[in-house]
Amino acid sequence: MLHPGAGSSRRGPLTSRPLATAVSALAEEPRAPLAELSDPAAVLAGLMDLHGSVSLARELSQLDRAAPSSAPPPAAGARAEVRALAADRLGELAEALDHVFAAPFHRRNKLPDAGAVLATLEQTGVLPARSRAGRALAHAAGQLWGPFGELADRVLGRIRLETRALREELAPSLRALGPGAARLERLDAAISAATQKRRERALAELVPGLARAFARGLRGAVAALPEEAGIEEIAGWFGQDRWLGRELQRMELVVQAALAHEAGRLLALVDGAAAAGEPA
Repeated sequence: MLHPGAGSSRRGPLTSRPLATAVSALAEEPRAPLAELSDPAAVLAGLMDLHGSVSLARELSQLDRAAPSSAPPPAAGARAEVRALAADRLGELAEALDHVFAAPFHRRNKLPDAGAVLATLEQTGVLPARSRAGRALAHAAGQLWGPFGELADRVLGRIRLETRALREELAPSLRALGPGAARLERLDAAISAATQKRRERALAELVPGLARAFARGLRGAVAALPEEAGIEEIAGWFGQDRWLGRELQRMELVVQAALAHEAGRLLALVDGAAAAGEPA
């Protein structure tokens, strides 16, 4: 059983599978890998619409016309301090998310227990009519998914908000590392703004994908129930190697991948700016 406070074996969020792999894992049919994903230019172009392309071109033109900075060189250790701050904040976020999934059924998450799940299945007519429960099953899946979807929305939203706030907080320190670092920070900001809509659209598909996987899993779990199913059979769904436990593990992997995606972008910027700020 996944009791409050029980942990599970997981890889660290900052080293989890790529976001593309997590999204592919949510699909009902396996997706073939896209060859063009190996070309960074093709990936960038695919993330921009016409408005984004025009906006990026304008920002690049302004970067080319920008006057060289006359700011004094950064103090010794400034690059290490920026990197340490970014790593510490991202580590704190990873730890907080790990705490959520270590005890997913804590009352703060408002997930249903076995009794509530059983009541929903009975109220929607799923249990008395398992062999012909298509519409009833869809209704039950929608009701049961509600609090799980709210949890997924909340943690994914926290990742977006906190990594965005950290990016804004780090910007002045990155620009202070030197002219090269300042140019890189502005370029990154321009690319992020130009691709924001498409990136957010892709991330917005994560929760609906989890919901569809949840409904498929419920359908299989209901079909496997004995004729006279009761609270004991429903409670069995909460085990880590059973349907509901696996759905929570799937959600956690998606959250880990989303954090790895955002953290990777941010740490790559910090490392790039630090390298650009190195004295010649």
